[in-house]
Amino acid sequence: MSQTDDVPEDVRTFLSERIESYEQLEILLLLRRENTGWTVQRLSSHLKISPSLTEAAVADLLSRGLVDSPLGPSQVRYTGGSRGPELEVTIARLADVYAARPIEIIRLMTANAIERVRTAALRTFVDAFVLRRDKDNG
Repeated sequence: MSQTDDVPEDVRTFLSERIESYEQLEILLLLRRENTGWTVQRLSSHLKISPSLTEAAVADLLSRGLVDSPLGPSQVRYTGGSRGPELEVTIARLADVYAARPIEIIRLMTANAIERVRTAALRTFVDAFVLRRDKDNG
């Protein structure tokens, strides 16, 4: 049994499918706690993340519908329950697990990142093989 087995399955799935970076995780959870409308610069300063990483993380969260910008592009807010009650419960569980056992979440996110790299490498290898085979046959 690994140490990340204590992480609920819905949280594991959410992290695997929707969160790709620690910056995204930190921004999402901060906006959930303090939903007052944050600028990218203020988020960057508060979380001590470079402005470029903060901007990229916010853009990804916006594209996934996890945060929104109702006051225009300069203000970012947490979308709250507008995504549905199940997702809201999952994010609440994520916040609880991360607050109690952050290392478990970090390990799980690291494993997810490694899996994404492996999958991308495998896809690249397969694509290269298919292209090479087509050239040989053509």
